[in-house]
Amino acid sequence: MLDPALATEVVAASSRPHSYHHGEQHWKAVAWTGLQLVPHAPTCDAELVLLFALFHDSRRFNEGRDPEHGPRAAELARSMRGTAFELEDERLELLADACTRHDRGEVSDESTIGTCWDSDRLNLWRVGTTPNPRFLSTQPAKSPELIREAASFHQRSYSWHDLFAAYAQVG
Repeated sequence: MLDPALATEVVAASSRPHSYHHGEQHWKAVAWTGLQLVPHAPTCDAELVLLFALFHDSRRFNEGRDPEHGPRAAELARSMRGTAFELEDERLELLADACTRHDRGEVSDESTIGTCWDSDRLNLWRVGTTPNPRFLSTQPAKSPELIREAASFHQRSYSWHDLFAAYAQVG
């Protein structure tokens, strides 16, 4: 089980945690979105979805084009494993892959990666983009109702403590 203190460590190691578009509020919204998707993906690794939410944009250097931010996020996750959290090699590499490729417009039929990417893409509303079902991997994410509801996710108030507790229940 992950400790909510991990969020504090990731925020401290982040390059732009206060960014409106890619900072901590976005990570929390991605975690919340993951909670909406995980129950519909029985083979999905819920803990990795939460870790993806925390790490995927943690090493972004700007708000525009930054093609290496995903690989940098994967490296941060690798560097924190063993001290801030524990994860087996295979699961760490799945997390690293999800972080590395999350911004490339790909879809995935791998349940965990698809859920991670959909959790992020359903939050494109925050940058003025309506999520396109063509770039969503999972059937639940393609729901017109969820796509519309996700428009409000970035404005909601979340606590890491509550998000971690909710993931402990679904994981």
